[in-house]
Amino acid sequence: MAGYGVIGVGTIGRRHIQGYAGVSGSKVEAVSDVHPGALAGAATSYQVAGSYADYNDLLADDAIVGVSICTPPFNHAEITIAAAEAGKHVLVEKPMCMTAAEARSMVAATRNAGVILGVCHARSRFRASTEAARTHVADGKLGDVYYARVASSRRRGRPGVDILTHSRWFLDSELAGGGTLFDIGCYDIDRLLYVLGSPRPVSVSAMTYRGIPHNLPADVKYDVEEHATLFVRFEGGVAATFEKASAINDVGENTMQILGSEGGIRLDPFTYFTEEDGEQVDLTPDLPRDTGENLFSDFVRACEQGAEPKTTGEDGVKVMQIMTSAYESARIGGEIRIS
Repeated sequence: MAGYGVIGVGTIGRRHIQGYAGVSGSKVEAVSDVHPGALAGAATSYQVAGSYADYNDLLADDAIVGVSICTPPFNHAEITIAAAEAGKHVLVEKPMCMTAAEARSMVAATRNAGVILGVCHARSRFRASTEAARTHVADGKLGDVYYARVASSRRRGRPGVDILTHSRWFLDSELAGGGTLFDIGCYDIDRLLYVLGSPRPVSVSAMTYRGIPHNLPADVKYDVEEHATLFVRFEGGVAATFEKASAINDVGENTMQILGSEGGIRLDPFTYFTEEDGEQVDLTPDLPRDTGENLFSDFVRACEQGAEPKTTGEDGVKVMQIMTSAYESARIGGEIRIS
């Protein structure tokens, strides 16, 4: 049975421990955290043999073949590179890191070491609706795909403010990297990239906003956005808008639509809009049931077979390029070209 380690055992890290437990042939053999109470609690609750305050000691454990990195984003790149140098496969939580440059360094380190790099913002790739959309696009059922719109919002769902109130690091850009775009926007950007066949982003224009009232203590640092809107151009002529909000004075929304010359798609629930015999029709095919595949089963399979996971580091770089460019665009008030 292959042994895995989890670095960072807060709320998300514990979910990773549970995730590996659900995959045949894998077991969490070691955990690491800088907080002694959290470390001891996780080791005891999940009966994990190895317990390390320093993640480097976990990486030196020969029982470990791969690690999940579940710390705040500011040290994702550092730990990923250290894990690669120690010969460990890596599954890194979202966002992948702080910048596109860090993402490229993570990919280079894992490629050079010959280890797997999986990224957790790809959770939506395992939905039946996502696969159906990807197949429709690849099979040409939409014709010439030219535009996509993605919008998701929470009426009040700011981590560190409205939810996960014990995790104030979400509010500090030096630790979290960004706000709602980094926290939940990465999921939708990755999902659209996957559906469209991973086109190269070429430019981004964006705005961000923070200003919804809150009751945080005056000494809490809060400098990340609550709302972000992006207009992204991709190679090949496709354009997309992404609207993300963790606090909004409206009902929450969760939609993805993709438009082509011959048809269109809305996801969740999956609907295909087209024309048959001169009539406009809306088709809702019966999608296959959940196969049980998820981030953890996919990552374990990749580690065992030496194969690519469903989410690659290279796709993660594209997500980080879009988000990094969005923040720069919002800062200068203009479009950013992606080289």
